[in-house]
Amino acid sequence: MQIQRPGDGPSAGYTCKIEVLIPEANEVLIHAPIERNRLVQLQKGGKFILRLLTDNATYIFNATMMAYGDVDGFDVVKFHIDDGGEKIQRRSAFRFNCFIGITYAVVYSSGQQAEREEGMITDLSAGGAKIFTDKNLHEGYLLNIELPLGDDLVIAFGDVRTKTQLPKSSKYAFQYGIRFSMMPESDQEKIIRFMYKMQREELKKARPR
Repeated sequence: MQIQRPGDGPSAGYTCKIEVLIPEANEVLIHAPIERNRLVQLQKGGKFILRLLTDNATYIFNATMMAYGDVDGFDVVKFHIDDGGEKIQRRSAFRFNCFIGITYAVVYSSGQQAEREEGMITDLSAGGAKIFTDKNLHEGYLLNIELPLGDDLVIAFGDVRTKTQLPKSSKYAFQYGIRFSMMPESDQEKIIRFMYKMQREELKKARPR
């Protein structure tokens, strides 16, 4: 599920795992959002939008933040669902703000691949990501990306959709928006499991000792 403030775009907000759903009370407990290893403080009584991703569609609910709590040693946020929700047929991919070192290679139309290069990936989702690298790539290039996800290694193919030249003071010269293609559902599930695993680890780090 994605927690958004009113006015956030589809890819904005915080991607969090549902812990407990209480249908009879129109309430849901969601893992508390994390940013820079700290709990994000949501305003009690504040109005939010919850986006629920399923296999076939996205459902949007208006919700009110009720309280913070604890479930099995993890911080959670309780929301009251204020309406019946709205179904959107097009499935959107939630993004997770992480930084993962990767290697990638350009795949030519002949099927041959260039030498592998190093880069950094962030804003990861089952549908795409951002890649930072010093290589000057062109929009439309197809990349073969080796994406290490803990104990899993996902080989993802993605095409370059956007290109941004970064300031000279940046660590990398370019930022690219990548859309994954031809990715099997099993690899999409690996990405989603990794996102939730990282979130739980960040929740542990952010919890006061």
